[in-house]
Amino acid sequence: MARKPTSANLRDIEIALYIGAPHTDDGQLTWSLRKDAQALLEQGVMIRRPGTYNKAVAQLLGKQAEGSISDEDRDNLLASIVKERPVSRLILANSSYLGVPAWMLNGGRFYKNAGRNTAELKSLFPDNKCVFFLALRNPATLIPAVFEAQSQKSWDAFLSGSNLLSLRWSDVISDIRTHNPDCEVVVWCNEDTPVIWPNVLGKVSGLGSSFRFKGELDIIRRAMSEIGFKRLESYLAQRPELSDMQRAQVRSLFLHYFHSEEVVEEEIDLPQWSQETVDEISEGYAEDIDMIKKIPGVTLLS
Repeated sequence: MARKPTSANLRDIEIALYIGAPHTDDGQLTWSLRKDAQALLEQGVMIRRPGTYNKAVAQLLGKQAEGSISDEDRDNLLASIVKERPVSRLILANSSYLGVPAWMLNGGRFYKNAGRNTAELKSLFPDNKCVFFLALRNPATLIPAVFEAQSQKSWDAFLSGSNLLSLRWSDVISDIRTHNPDCEVVVWCNEDTPVIWPNVLGKVSGLGSSFRFKGELDIIRRAMSEIGFKRLESYLAQRPELSDMQRAQVRSLFLHYFHSEEVVEEEIDLPQWSQETVDEISEGYAEDIDMIKKIPGVTLLS
């Protein structure tokens, strides 16, 4: 019979907080990991469906904002998620933890409340080691995707006076680190995800390269032609002896030759938005990634 977790061992659980960004993997992180849910649990890693905990997390955040939260409330939240299972690592995922996507440019800044929001989330688990995970995306494609997915605001209201050429993920990440100095931040570029997805799953789960994930090809499948994907799947299945680096090289090579044009080419139809705009924002994004590599406490998967 399982023993009910005590406050002490609940606080020994390491918590991986996947905070977005929106319109990157579109929830695939959870579903790829859940393909191995039982095998992960046997390793002490729990990945549950977000619908089983997001409401409870939101309610406790609201209670915390009112100043009426207790240690018992925090313990009860964790206990309600782990369900008396022996867990050493818990994965929680919600791209709205970073901030509501439709308000990502509110006040003319890129996720101006990222530091505060993540600190409030971390404070639900004050005694637990927490790591934040964040997929980055070129603002030149992220901003149109977020705008088109919402209906609350006009284009001008959505921009909120932002200078699109000055938006930097490094500012967001530095803000998160400033508000959460004891938390590591792990990031990766959405544009690299088809090739590095197994690395992402290994890092979020804490199992690294020692575990072969059933969902390791979930993202690259979206980016390739069907015939190309089947050839890739067959090639890897016939060569289980390949190292992680060799498998990554194979994924990259197959993606190069069999990529889907529909994925590579994105149509953007926004006011005063030109190819020159896209190029300038993209150039800033590339420079920004170099800045992010230098931020203390940040790991960039590539």
